[in-house]
Amino acid sequence: MPDPFVSALVLAAGPSRRMGTPKLALPVDGTPMLRRVVDAAAHSRCRETVVVLGAHQEVYRLLLAGTPGRVVENPEYEHGMSTSIRAGVAALSSESEAVVILLADQPRVTAEVINRLIDTYLQEGKRIVASAYRGAVGVPVLFDAALYLELLTLEGDAGARSVIETYPQHGVAVALEDGWQDVDTPEDLGRLSGGGSE
Repeated sequence: MPDPFVSALVLAAGPSRRMGTPKLALPVDGTPMLRRVVDAAAHSRCRETVVVLGAHQEVYRLLLAGTPGRVVENPEYEHGMSTSIRAGVAALSSESEAVVILLADQPRVTAEVINRLIDTYLQEGKRIVASAYRGAVGVPVLFDAALYLELLTLEGDAGARSVIETYPQHGVAVALEDGWQDVDTPEDLGRLSGGGSE
């Protein structure tokens, strides 16, 4: 049986205020963060990659040259993560049967991590496959298409986690070792670049 049509949705619209610079252009192990996450999606079993841009998009579009990432603009990015999720889900292929939502500031996420979510989705038959780390559950997360309407009606700062929490009976979690690490500050970047895991 062939894999279902799973889409990758990379959220990359935020203004990077705490970093003070377009953070997704900063390198981790020599590759810009945004490019690392898009490349991971491209090398996974996802059949399409949609990238939502907002702030700094003139910089980020250059980083995406030569990738299969399809750019969607979110002019409302200042109004919270929900606006990026809505813009991205609305742009998915009509064939999409599930979506893996990825944050572009989680540069340790690999194709293997994404494929584990897809494998678990196929094995467990759950509509939500979230990542678990340090007692929390969140992104990267896979949602079955049955929940696209929920994602399309998110508002404000509500993100993927709010849907996970609304439907715990439909979810399963996959333990992540370090793919969860996100980068918001120069200190975070230094920790990742130095190979730290705290």
